[in-house]
Formats: sequence, structure tokens, C-alpha cells
Amino acid sequence: MKKNVLILLSDLDSINIEIIQKSLFFFKKDTKNNYIFIGCKKELSKKINLKKNHLNIINIQSNLNKKTYFNRTVTKAFEILKNKKAQALINLPLNKTNLPKKFNGFTEYIADYFKLQNHETMLLYNKKFSVSPNTTHIPLKLVSSKLSIKNIQKNIINIYNFYRKFIGIKNPIIGILGFNPHNGIDFKFETEEDKIIKPAINSKKLKYISIYGPLSPDTGFNQIKTKKLNCIIGNYHDQVLPTFKYICKLNAINITLGLPFLRISPDHGTAKDIKNKGLAKPDSFLYALNFLEKYSKIL
Repeated sequence: MKKNVLILLSDLDSINIEIIQKSLFFFKKDTKNNYIFIGCKKELSKKINLKKNHLNIINIQSNLNKKTYFNRTVTKAFEILKNKKAQALINLPLNKTNLPKKFNGFTEYIADYFKLQNHETMLLYNKKFSVSPNTTHIPLKLVSSKLSIKNIQKNIINIYNFYRKFIGIKNPIIGILGFNPHNGIDFKFETEEDKIIKPAINSKKLKYISIYGPLSPDTGFNQIKTKKLNCIIGNYHDQVLPTFKYICKLNAINITLGLPFLRISPDHGTAKDIKNKGLAKPDSFLYALNFLEKYSKIL
């Protein structure tokens, strides 16, 4: 039986319709999953001939203000997922100003909606290696105070379970970066490595998981091949994402772990500045679709 995958078109002021348009060949294939778009049919029809391209669309009128349109598309998707009538969600890039003010990102927003706040893990995935930040969308000055043994262990376990369940790697190898330059070896005071990171990874709770760390942040990525790392965990958003995006470009996806379904997003923003210029690349959206095809049986 085919699984249902929702594709959320919650931000029209973006390149989202263009990347769908450039990916139409995918939906003409005999796919393993059913793909259901949630968004404005009228706006889609401006770029896509819906008579020739038969897309399954749950229509949400767009003659609303941006936040109302966002809320209606997201609410519809979440209702379907909550009722277990879909097994995965691809949310296309969105402007985070549409989110309720208390949320800095969609990762936190979706976890809160499903009452799983602080159970979620952000994973940027490429088949060669992945990265994950222990803290997500917070100011740099707050990172040290937000790091915790509990959160690090939760992220490690979520990543370990993801690689075993979906990717089929029985013993995934995880590296975790230190917090300070050179792991703080030049400092005479107790560091985040001493107080939080080392106790977290040396705990008996994680003794069944292969973990290297803390790795010196300036050379951690050089150890992917030598230590055969499947994933590198950093301690804040831009400790790991810039290098990952430089290496993988658009051949990557953003996955939220810790939810009762798989939530994926293309690994780029709304790119509002190139909307309607024909410059948008669908690579990351296609990466998401092909990932869900490959692992459809596990959804």
C-alpha cells in the first residue's frame, strides 16, 4: 500500500512554485508514495498546466494575508498527520516571520504542535555524512547556557535510531565537536567540554553507541573519512551548517527527528530575491522526494 506524503506550499512569496514546476517529471513517474500538495491551486496553475500535469492538490485560497494563508495550510497538514492519514511531510521553504513569535524556526514549531517540544533533533542529511546542531535557532550569546547533558544525549540517540531504522546502518558512528577553540585546552577554567560534553558522551546511557569526541572544532570535519563518521554534531547552528552546505551544496535535506512521522524540508530558504527569474534550482526538493522513495517502506 502506498504511503501518503504531504507537500506543504505555505509561502507563495518564494521560489517554491518554480521548484515544483522544474520537478514535474518526477510526478509523472510511477512513484512508490502518493504525493499530496497543500496550497493554492490558482497560484500553482499560473506556472503549471494542471490539465496536463495531474497533481493531487488540497486547495487553500490565497486571497488572505500571508499569516492567515500560512496558518490554514499548516493546520490542514498537521490535522492530516495527527489523524495518521499521511506518513511524511515535505514543507517547502517559508519565511519564519509567518511563525508565531515565540518560535524561531519550523523545527521548534512543529515539535511544539505535536507536544514533543525538546524531543526534536535537527539533522542536515546527505548520504555521505550529516550534521546536527545541539542548539538550533538561538542567539550565539545564549548557546552556552542552553547546552545540557540531557539535550546532547537526546540528539545522539535520535540520530543513532534514524541511521539504524532508515539508512540501515547497524552501528552508526557519531562525532561531536567541542565548544571552545581547541576544545578549551588553553583555558585554566572549567569549560563546556568538561562540564557538559564529556559527561554527556561518556555516560553509561550511551555506551552502546560509537561516539568520538569532543573533536576539536577546527579539525572535526577533517576526521569524517579517517574515523568513518556518519554524522557530526555541533553545539550551535553555524558551527556545523556552513561547512556542510559548502561541501554538499543543494544535495542535502533538513530532517526533523523525534516526531511520529518524517518531516523534511529542502536545505535552502525562500530565495524571494530570485522569484520569477527562472534561476531557482530544484535539487534539494528532488533530493527530498528521492529520499522518501528510497525509504518508502519504512515510513
